[in-house]
Parts: sequence; structure tokens; C-alpha cells
Amino acid sequence: MKRTFARIPVLLLSAAMILSLCSCGGKGITTEDASKCVQVEMDATYKGQFQGMVDFYENVTTEIAREQYNDNVEGEAYYFLYSFGPEAIDGSGDMVEPTDMQLHRAKELYEDIYAKADYTIASSTKQDDGTFAVKLAIKPMNVLHLLSDNLEAGFEEFQTKFEAVDVESMSDEEFETWYVETFAREYYDTLLDLLEEQIPNIDYMDEKSIVIQVENNEEEGLSFGDDDWMNLDDLIIDYNV
Repeated sequence: MKRTFARIPVLLLSAAMILSLCSCGGKGITTEDASKCVQVEMDATYKGQFQGMVDFYENVTTEIAREQYNDNVEGEAYYFLYSFGPEAIDGSGDMVEPTDMQLHRAKELYEDIYAKADYTIASSTKQDDGTFAVKLAIKPMNVLHLLSDNLEAGFEEFQTKFEAVDVESMSDEEFETWYVETFAREYYDTLLDLLEEQIPNIDYMDEKSIVIQVENNEEEGLSFGDDDWMNLDDLIIDYNV
């Protein structure tokens, strides 16, 4: 078995957000309603502000809104860990799973990051086909740029520590256990420490615009496609590192 250490990964992330919009009544929808629809979804999904969503929809409770928020943040946190995680040694290309505690910590950090999201509704217009185009102005956060810039220095102590470990004296079974239970766990802890260090220094990049298409269905109410929201998620935090 080849004894190698996982290389600190290059940051290659994409959105993991999937949203499902509930009904708010299909008739008499205005451009203001379309704007409000997008606003309350974003406030609930990114900032954990649920009351606007509960007030806007007839069939959404605080528990439903909170579940949407938790699912999104946890999904993003897991995707972050998976993208940066140490590669499994079985050649599968998978990553070593983080512990539940590490996933929980990553989720809490993403909550802190998303709380800083900067977005505003710029305009809302009704299209000839009856759909609504809601334009958003977003200032992407640079937290992943900060993380990438500090990866090498942030992992220097970690690398020095584990390069000194005599892995060649271990049996294959011993090495696999050590790699998963010691190396990978400290790797994730170091990564999360480094992410946490960047949060107070988050700044905003040049403002960008995106249009969310909102469709009015008389039976199902307002809805919009997942692709629009995935593209939006790519702008809240800039992934182009």
C-alpha cells in the first residue's frame, strides 16, 4: 500500500443549494409580490430570518422555514468539507468522512458567514409570458479567497507534525486506522480553525446582478427554478478562487 498524505486541495466548489417554494395563492400576483417572494426566501435561507416567510405564505410555519435554512446551511457545510477533505486511501476518489462534531462546527461557521450576506432587490418586472423577472444586486463575499490565500501557512504546523510520523513502520491496517482516526480528524480540525479565522476579515467584492425568474401558477402559486437559485448561491460567496 502506498503511504502518501493527502495534498491540500485546490478550492473547487459549486453550489449545493436546492430550494422548494411553497404556495402563496396563485391569483392576483403583482410585481411587489414577486419581489417579496424572493426577499423572504433569501432572508430565510441565508440569514435565518423566518418571520417574513411565515407571514408571506399561507402554509409555511416557522418550523418549515427553519428546516429549509438548516438543510441549506448543512448542505453547504458538508460540501465545503467534502471539497477540502483528505482523500480516502482506497483509491475510490472519495473523501474521508468528517465526524458529526466537525460537520456541526462547519454548519455553525457557515451560519456566521451567511449572516454577512449582502443582497438587495433592485427591480421586479412582469414579462410578456406572465412570469416575473426579479433582479438582485449582490456583493459576493471573499471568505474562500481569504481561506485559499492562507492555506499553506495555515497548514504548515499540521504538515510538519505528520511528516514526522513513521508510517512505514505501521501495518496496512494500522496505517488505515491512523489515517482515518488521527490524520483526517486533525486535518478537518485545522481546516475549520483556518476558516473560522477568516470570518472577521470577510469583505465584499464588486457588486453583481442576477435575475430570478418567478412563475405564477394559478393552482400552485409562485415558483422558480432551482438553477436560478444555484446561480444565486454562487454569488453570495464567491467560489471563483
